[in-house]
Amino acid sequence: MPKVNCPDCGRQIGMHELEAKTTAQSGGFSTRYRCPFCRTDMDNVTEFMV
Repeated sequence: MPKVNCPDCGRQIGMHELEAKTTAQSGGFSTRYRCPFCRTDMDNVTEFMV
C-alpha cells in the first residue's frame, strides 16, 4: 500500500487512510486530501509519497 508523508505532522499515512473531498468545477473535478491526524489539506499527494 503506498504511503504519504504529511507535510505538517510528518506522519506516514496509508493512501486508504486519507480523507478525500472531490468537488465539481467548470473544467472538471478537483480532489483535496486531508491528513486524519492533524487535518492538514493536501492538493497533490504525489508530492508527498514515500
